[in-house]
Amino acid sequence: MIAINLASVNKSAKILFGWEDVMVRYDGEGRVEATAVDFPRPQRGGTSQHLLVTMLGEFWRHTDLWLPARAIVRLAEDVGLTRSAVTTALSRLAARGVLENDGGGRSSRYRFTAAARARLVVGTAQIAQFGDPSIPWDRHWTAVAFSVPEKERDVREAFRARLKWLGFAPVYDALWFSPRDRMEQVREIADGYGVEDFMAFRVEDDAFEGRRPAIIDTVEPPRRYAEFAAANEARLKRLQAGELDAREGFRARVEVLDEWRAFPWDDPGMPYELLPEDWPLLRARAAYIAVFEATASLAERHVREVLGELAPEAQAGVLVPATP
Repeated sequence: MIAINLASVNKSAKILFGWEDVMVRYDGEGRVEATAVDFPRPQRGGTSQHLLVTMLGEFWRHTDLWLPARAIVRLAEDVGLTRSAVTTALSRLAARGVLENDGGGRSSRYRFTAAARARLVVGTAQIAQFGDPSIPWDRHWTAVAFSVPEKERDVREAFRARLKWLGFAPVYDALWFSPRDRMEQVREIADGYGVEDFMAFRVEDDAFEGRRPAIIDTVEPPRRYAEFAAANEARLKRLQAGELDAREGFRARVEVLDEWRAFPWDDPGMPYELLPEDWPLLRARAAYIAVFEATASLAERHVREVLGELAPEAQAGVLVPATP
């Protein structure tokens, strides 16, 4: 196992992602309706849509410039997607409101919608914070109870999905808990989805009678964290030995980020003081950030090489987080 200094990792993450030891969120500027964009959810083994959002979000979320489809296809092929899979994914992401399309055929080009860029600000911050041991817990929980009629099942499922992404988990059917202060975000998504019959409140940890809310699986996530850590420690050794070229470094960066993005869907981000001492998320987080740092220059070089060949006019929109 590679020894990694967690203090250094957390300091580097703050430089990479631009956040401090506070819960970072979108500041509301240019806020859009919560229902305006429907990002694909991660699935075990990954999906082409989720992987494509990860890839584009990593270097293309800060711009409203158009990116030619031919360049997207080429880059996506470099992370293992087929041309047909990319074409289908682009079409479906446009239908979801994640991407918008301009032109058709060989001249087709895409960019994130304004709604998607706003959501990516929030999502990127949450991904950066996930598993960070330096974020303090105020020993309070946020609870949400809600009711959505059966005839509005789509709204109910979408609302539940957003709660899950915010770190909530159901305890008793429509009663959900999060160990973090999510009051403002709950109000925002309830308003966005038109959910009026809900109640949100904060509860002190020592105010419970009986047990605390059991909102995390203590078997499956630890196994996945341990496997992720081992795989990326091995990947880091190859990076440190200079064994990966720019294209391979680009693929490694997209893959490690895509895998890491999926974890918060299954883990509400419990404070470490409530978890078993051997909880392997710290090791997984350290490996993730180390690989992320080690691949930054390789990934940017590859993206610029591809765009230089296929879409020189798009290079101005590229922004890949730099290593410290």
